[in-house]
Amino acid sequence: MRRFKKLKGDKTYQYIDEESLLIYHPEGGRVYGFEKEMAAFVLHLDELIHQNPSIDLVALFPNIPKKNLFEIKKILSGSSIDNGQSYEPPLDTGCFAEDGKKRVHYAVSDACSFSIAYPDEKFFESIDPQFRHLQTENPTGRRINVDFAPADSNTWQLYFNARKTALPAKRETIPLILQENLIIAFYQSNPYLMAMHAGAVRFGDRSIILPGASGSGKSTLTAALTTSGFDLYSDEIALLGYDGMLTPIPFCMNIKEGSWKILEMRFDNLCTAHEHLRFDGQKVKFLLSDKISKKRGAVSAVVFPKYRKESACHVEPLTSCETLKRISESGYQLEQPLNEEHFELILNHLLAKPAYEMTYGSLDDAISKLAEIVNG
Repeated sequence: MRRFKKLKGDKTYQYIDEESLLIYHPEGGRVYGFEKEMAAFVLHLDELIHQNPSIDLVALFPNIPKKNLFEIKKILSGSSIDNGQSYEPPLDTGCFAEDGKKRVHYAVSDACSFSIAYPDEKFFESIDPQFRHLQTENPTGRRINVDFAPADSNTWQLYFNARKTALPAKRETIPLILQENLIIAFYQSNPYLMAMHAGAVRFGDRSIILPGASGSGKSTLTAALTTSGFDLYSDEIALLGYDGMLTPIPFCMNIKEGSWKILEMRFDNLCTAHEHLRFDGQKVKFLLSDKISKKRGAVSAVVFPKYRKESACHVEPLTSCETLKRISESGYQLEQPLNEEHFELILNHLLAKPAYEMTYGSLDDAISKLAEIVNG
């Protein structure tokens, strides 16, 4: 586990490990990262500026571009900070009210449940299979009535508690849009620190987060891991709590067409699953795992998978600065604007953990390597 040293200044809070410097600005809720030689140089500048605020850095470092020196000085001083912050506003699910409609009830957890009024049998057949494992007679927690209504001759409008949710979409796309919004409603039902675009699995009492952009192979790898002794948190969202624990998100995995043949050898039920259409035209099947985790767990490692055809499996350690940058590139949401306390929690619960980039061409090799990491 990496250790961070805290250096507190008037306007910044700095954290370092062996190779990275992360600077957090309370005023803007922004985080800046520097690595290796540059990290050491920034700390050196900070000391020089502290000793003499009017020091002429350009004269002292003539071989470094003025623009770079001035930008670092602004970051260290806390001036000219961009106050734009990225956090997720609550999903508007309206107010729940009993309406007497015939509905099928589903419970995601004690904190969140939803009830669908299917407009016809075709809707039921395309949507119910992905949620059937959640059916209940006693919905509790945050209640959401789900309805569908024709928007025009080709599209349907999705409603949560009589509020429009998302844009109108074709019938074959609605199941994916519905699950995406239900996932958001679920994880917003309880306080959370960070929701990352990532797969997440557990092996024993150790857990791995697998962040990645679309096309990185994270969902395929996550699905394959559940057939090799790993339990599933999610193939889409790694939900990190303020206590550092990952929460299971008990929805089906989304498997794109390019991975069907690869995973059909591991999942018999994938062959007969319904096909759905994504907004970008890709075909997707829902895959229900019988290995959904029953309990929360702490993060043990962060691994960024990257599939490359016929590539040998190779693992490269990452610095905390690189890890933060790649999590940002993969995508994440915060429940609320970043503050000093929450930044420290992200450092301790996430960035202090071992992190790696893993390039692989074989699922079996990747699974074997991840087993080594999780047992390491």
